[in-house]
Amino acid sequence: MATKADFHNEMLSLFRRTGLATGCWHNYFLRSVRKDSGVAVAKKLLALNQTSTGFDRLVQERRVDLSVEAIVLEDRYSHLFTPAELAEAQERLAQVPAHAFPAESDGPQTLGEVAESETHQEGAVCRVVVNRYERDSKARDKCIEYHGTRCAVCKLDFESRYGEIGKGFIHVHHLRPLGRLKSSYRLDPLKDLAPVCPNCHAMLHRRDPPYDIEQLRSHLRPE
Repeated sequence: MATKADFHNEMLSLFRRTGLATGCWHNYFLRSVRKDSGVAVAKKLLALNQTSTGFDRLVQERRVDLSVEAIVLEDRYSHLFTPAELAEAQERLAQVPAHAFPAESDGPQTLGEVAESETHQEGAVCRVVVNRYERDSKARDKCIEYHGTRCAVCKLDFESRYGEIGKGFIHVHHLRPLGRLKSSYRLDPLKDLAPVCPNCHAMLHRRDPPYDIEQLRSHLRPE
């Protein structure tokens, strides 16, 4: 069962994850969590007569799953809050339109690794060119140089698992969906990219917007 310390760490992590998801970094939230503890801040937010500006931004970005309200209702944390606090969180989420939550998706089959695809129908070949964002190989290399080739989610290392043929093999996942970035955005390979194995990469994209690293890691089951 999760402790107050676990929830505190979750709230610290939430600052980074919501920043990546929305592009807004609410430093006052981080300072409050560090000063008063994660549980205290969550209880204070739930006691307010209205949602925070951060909550409203998450609604706009379809990431209400990253709201404090959604986190406190998770089975692993709900026991830390009173029935009244849980009811308040549920009521706020009930007022949010369905499109504010990520939608389940099969995810792109190639995850952007292939620029174009072909479809075949009754013997005829129809080429379908898929729009894609250019991926900077230098950014990928810098990400791997900094983070290594071990999967950020499940910790799989292909060289340890498969020997020489697995050396250096890993996918690189964009923590901020490419389709939501402006053309002028300057990608930081250390903060915006993460190494993930193909299985975890596919699972991250089972939803739109994708799961974040911590969310998917929480779904892992013991082998």
